[in-house]
Amino acid sequence: MSSDTDSIPTARGTPITTVATDDAGMGRTLSYDISRRQVLVRLVKNKIFGLLTLGIYRFWGKTYLRQLLWQGLKIGTDRLEYRGTAKELFIGFLIALIILLPLLLLSSFVIELLALTSETIAIFSQLLNFAILYTLWQFARYRLWRYRLSRTAWRGIRFYLSGRATLYALNVLVRTVASFVTLGWAYPWLRSYRLQYQLNNTHFGDGRFTYAGRTAGLYKIYWPAILITQLVIASALGYLATSDVMTLSTEAITEIGDGNFTMAGKDLGPVYLGGFIAMCALTAFIFVTRVWEFRYLAENTSFMGARFSSSLRLRSVLFISLILILLIIGGLIAFGVMITLVIMWQSALAAILPFAFLLIAWIGIDILKTLFFLVPLVKAICKSTEIDTLVPFEEAAANAEKSPSYGEGFADAMDVGAF
Repeated sequence: MSSDTDSIPTARGTPITTVATDDAGMGRTLSYDISRRQVLVRLVKNKIFGLLTLGIYRFWGKTYLRQLLWQGLKIGTDRLEYRGTAKELFIGFLIALIILLPLLLLSSFVIELLALTSETIAIFSQLLNFAILYTLWQFARYRLWRYRLSRTAWRGIRFYLSGRATLYALNVLVRTVASFVTLGWAYPWLRSYRLQYQLNNTHFGDGRFTYAGRTAGLYKIYWPAILITQLVIASALGYLATSDVMTLSTEAITEIGDGNFTMAGKDLGPVYLGGFIAMCALTAFIFVTRVWEFRYLAENTSFMGARFSSSLRLRSVLFISLILILLIIGGLIAFGVMITLVIMWQSALAAILPFAFLLIAWIGIDILKTLFFLVPLVKAICKSTEIDTLVPFEEAAANAEKSPSYGEGFADAMDVGAF
């Protein structure tokens, strides 16, 4: 392949020059480089204009942000491109509302009628409502992946996702129910199906990705976490059943109603502490298993003979997460101190400060999450992931498969997806 130079426009309109390699297959390492300042400016603009337009601007804000984030990722020496438009997202959202609102209203009406007959049917109707919403959410997620892939291109060749969103959503629902019934032991079966269906239906040009992983491989990753989680839950239930915590909790609720918060805190302190420790432990298990799962996924994924591998380290992900948590805690403390000082200076502002706190926290946490979790995590994943050859990607031809004509629709209407 002869050497040439290409210019790719960024979200700010400044072209980025990329130089193609002379030898096919060279430049195999993934990399991610992006200006955090540009991302910060874009996030702040999105929040400000989103508030001023009552949320309508978010379709344009999402598009500009994706253009910026996508072009930061390089495969070899060439960057990804995001080709979606705000108009597609807006039209997709309107179509989803037209379909989704009547469907949800009808299902809610039927469920309320069933709930009037008896308490047993009322419980069943609530479970049915949850199942409907969960299935729609999974349907929206698959449609979201399909749209984003269809608007992602490398060297002018686009990705796309085949398969049926309805089939995927129903299978995920069945496996999710099995996971609850088996107290988590069917969860690797659920994860295996999701990886197999999504990856085996992912295409680049006229080539197709292949995932060779098996459920048994995921069981080797997840069984310690499942077992420990069950032991933690069993221990907690046993403690609640054999102690006076439930009685103390009832008394604490009465004390809170009487304004005696100090005594209530003493009674519920052990419960809060135990819950916090259990939450931290379960969160750590999630991080461990997801990092191991990603390495397993990479080792079992290929593209027309090109194989992937990953050396992603757990400590890297935990360090990134810890930085985010510390920044959020520090920001909340600083803002809390500022609110206290304002109240001491002008007590009349106390009534509106909670709303200001929630607004700034909503904006700040979202910005911190993108800048200090999403971007560093993608960098760590790219740095640790290798492709043994780029020849199949370079030789892939464009495919005539029809792509979605409008945006994410259901996903946006149901607030599925981070950006």
